[in-house]
Amino acid sequence: MRDNDYNRYFIASDVKTVESLITSLKNAGVSEDNIGVVSRDSDIVRADLPEADLSEKSAIPESLKRGALLGSGAGLLAGVLISVFPVAGLAAGGAAIAGMTAGGAVVGSWSATMIGVSESSPLVKQFEDALDNEKTLIFCDLSDEEEKRVAKSLSDSSQKLEHGTLSSEDKAS
Repeated sequence: MRDNDYNRYFIASDVKTVESLITSLKNAGVSEDNIGVVSRDSDIVRADLPEADLSEKSAIPESLKRGALLGSGAGLLAGVLISVFPVAGLAAGGAAIAGMTAGGAVVGSWSATMIGVSESSPLVKQFEDALDNEKTLIFCDLSDEEEKRVAKSLSDSSQKLEHGTLSSEDKAS
């Protein structure tokens, strides 16, 4: 699951609340694959909770797309230039242009992914204050029906949670 697939978030301050929320989510039919937990709290890290993976904590997917697009464009341009202006008597045809385009896409994807690993996801940046205060972020992807069941479950409990909806504008920032 990618961070742009999440449509709800919750902020909890202790392990018991997080475990209770995860149980409520699972009871509402939410798959563990659709739940991500991010925390700096050592008690949460030791708990058996679904952890967000590298693609959810970094900008790898977006970097990969950008790199492939820019790399293939650069490869295509280089191929066209070599076919129009042959260097050292080398004539390049359509296969060479296609090969350079594919090679450029591979090199662009690889280099951009290396940069994307170190680039924090904009979604996670929004919640750094909560993480700095040792709160735990729970992200999930809920269908409309699951959202209703979770809302009912949370209204029936005494859990104190900050929560909200993630819109496409939140994800793009």
